[in-house]
Amino acid sequence: MSTEIANVLSNEERALMLNDLSRLSEEQRSNLYIKVCTSLGLNPLTQPFGYIQLNNKLCLYAKKDCTDQLRNLKSVSITIVSREKLGDVYAVTAQAKMPNGRTDESIGAVSIMNLKSDSLANALMKAETKAKRRVTLSICGLGILDETEIETIRVAHIVTGK
Repeated sequence: MSTEIANVLSNEERALMLNDLSRLSEEQRSNLYIKVCTSLGLNPLTQPFGYIQLNNKLCLYAKKDCTDQLRNLKSVSITIVSREKLGDVYAVTAQAKMPNGRTDESIGAVSIMNLKSDSLANALMKAETKAKRRVTLSICGLGILDETEIETIRVAHIVTGK
């Protein structure tokens, strides 16, 4: 979107079109949060989304409750189709299936360089969790970051108190 067009958008339009909630008041952010939850059938009281500062934008990201609720609401079943070590990376591929037969796949990958014992075990579980959450968001049509992805984005900062 060109800078000229972005400058004439209202704060609400900017939030929706540019995925930037930073110009919204607390009340507007709260209303939008509830509308997003309602549109997806999620319970806003469980805080399924958090706020993240990324590329000078304030955006929503999906938390565990979001993907758990989406899987339940939409009857998404998950199958792990592969687990593999690729050098210093451990990758898990998860496949999601909807009741109508539609499928999707996503990969969750983590670095396992120099990890041992509990740290290695936790990394292996994290890759699986990442794959499951990513494929859930994808098959449900929600193009949004999951909290397991945020940890690997150096310029991303979780925002509290919004």
